Amino acid sequence: MKPLKILTILLCMTFPAHAKVQSNDITFPGNFYTDNIKSCEAVQPVSFTNNSTVNIMEGLIGYDWHADWKANSNSRDVHHQNITVPMNMLMAATHKALGNNIQSEIKNAKNLLLDLAKADTLYDSIGYYEVKKKPDCYANGDPNSPCWYHEYEFARNVFSNYMITALWLKDELNEQEFKIVNKYIKKMYKKFIKPTEFKSQEQGFYAMANGGTSVLVYASWTDNKKLAAKEINFRFKEMNRLFYEDGYINNNSFRGYRSQWYHSYGLDIALGYVYVAELWGAEVPTKLQNKLVKASKLVNLAITDWDKFKSRKYIGENPNALNNPADAIKHTHQFAIAIDTLMLEVTNVELEYDPKYLGKRKYQITQSYGIDELIGFPAGCIQ
Repeated sequence: MKPLKILTILLCMTFPAHAKVQSNDITFPGNFYTDNIKSCEAVQPVSFTNNSTVNIMEGLIGYDWHADWKANSNSRDVHHQNITVPMNMLMAATHKALGNNIQSEIKNAKNLLLDLAKADTLYDSIGYYEVKKKPDCYANGDPNSPCWYHEYEFARNVFSNYMITALWLKDELNEQEFKIVNKYIKKMYKKFIKPTEFKSQEQGFYAMANGGTSVLVYASWTDNKKLAAKEINFRFKEMNRLFYEDGYINNNSFRGYRSQWYHSYGLDIALGYVYVAELWGAEVPTKLQNKLVKASKLVNLAITDWDKFKSRKYIGENPNALNNPADAIKHTHQFAIAIDTLMLEVTNVELEYDPKYLGKRKYQITQSYGIDELIGFPAGCIQ
C-alpha cells in the first residue's frame, strides 16, 4: 500500500470523517454567542453615565501597551490590566446598553468603538512575525526573562474582544461608521491574527483557543462561512491533538506547581470555543467530546486530590513548568469565570466546590464585569 494512502487511513482512524464541518452548516447568530443580547444579571452594572468608568475606558484609546509590558511584565507574570480592564468595561457597558435598549448609551458605545479604531489602538504592539525573531519565553529557564509573546498575545486578545463588541454594535453603525471600524479590524487582523490562521501551536491550549476564537469572530464580522467552517475543522483537530485520551492537556496540565491553574484555564477556553462552534452548527466529534468530559473531571480531581492530579507524568520538554514551590497556585484559574457554567453546558460535569477559586473569582468578576475575557462572552448569560 502506498505511504500516502496509509497516512490517509490513519488520519481517518484518528479523527473521524463525520467531524467535517461544511460552510452550509454554519449559521452566524449575529452576536457571536447568542442571536439576541438580553439584559443579564451575570454582566455587572457598568454605565456610560459614570464619568470615572468612562475615563478608564477612554484610557485604552491609543494606549502604549508595548511600553507598559516592557516595564512591568516577565515570562511568569503579565500585568495586563491597563488594556484588559477597559475592554471588559466596554463589553459589559455595551452589553447592558443593548440588552436594555438604552439609545443614549448605545451611542456612547459606538463613539468609543470609533475612537479606538481611529487611534489604531494596540497596532504598535509587537506582531506575530516580529515575535518569532525574539527569544522564547522562560529563556534559559528564567521566569523573570522577558516574554515578547505575551505582548503580542494580549494585544491580540483585547483586539478580539473589540471585534466581538463591534459585532454587537454592527447593526447600529451607519455606512461611514462601519467603514472606519471595518478598516481598523482588517488592518489589525492582518498583523495579529492572519499570520496564525490554521497554524499549529506546538504546545498547550491558551487564550482565544490559540487564536482560533479570533478567527471565528472575524469570520462572523465578514460573513465568511467558508472561513468559519475551515477554522472549526482545524481547531477540532488541534484540540484532539493537544487533549490526551485521559483528559490531560499538553503543556497546560504539566506546568509544575501551577498545573491545576493552567489545566482549568485551557479547559475553560476549549469549552467556550466548542459552545460557540456548536451554536453555529458544528458537530463535535465523539472522541473529542469524551476528552473534554475527562478534562472536566480532572478539574474536579485537582480540587479534591491535588497530589493525585499532579502525579500524571509527562514525557518531553516543558520549559515553562514552574517547579519552585514558592510559585504554587493550587486552585481553579480565577480568570475562568465561566468554567462551571460551560462544564455543565458542554460536558454535563458539575464543578466541585473550590473555595479559593470562588473567592478569587468574586474579585476577578469586579475586573471583568462578568465577561469571561478568555472566551469573549459572558457565559452566565447563556439562554
